[in-house]
Amino acid sequence: MAAGLDRVDRHILRLLREDGRMAHASIAKEVGLSGPAVHERVRKLEQRGIIGGYTAILEPEKLNRPHVAFVQITLSEGNEFAMDEPIVARICEEPDVLEFHRVAGQDCYMVKIRTATNKDLEYLLRRIRSIRGVARTRTTIVLSTELEKPAIEVPMEADNPVPEPA
Repeated sequence: MAAGLDRVDRHILRLLREDGRMAHASIAKEVGLSGPAVHERVRKLEQRGIIGGYTAILEPEKLNRPHVAFVQITLSEGNEFAMDEPIVARICEEPDVLEFHRVAGQDCYMVKIRTATNKDLEYLLRRIRSIRGVARTRTTIVLSTELEKPAIEVPMEADNPVPEPA
């Protein structure tokens, strides 16, 4: 079994994916192990980086962040590598930036943004466009979201191995 994830580890991961605060004793009942055995397995999954942390899932609309946009960013010719780190740092400092991806294709980056208003989005786009080396942006505003998973699915079987850390 690749990466040492057996059926029990995958079951533990599925349970924690649904409820990151689930007590080890409750997990133990579900998977048929003792509480200390579950605690040790969870500790090992954390040490290996398979579990990267625990977080609360916040409801954006209830926190006045209903507007979602995806912004494609293109750098000016010749700046694709020379200006990369300062541009990435500036954009990632923005509190309304949720995701930042380097992408292949005509654009250099894809950024997911969530703001309170369209005016806030406009101001953020102005700040991004003012960064030295940014040639242009293209924005897609989300009208509605049908699916947004907070975490990845855990495979039932070991046919999708988790890569070992480098």
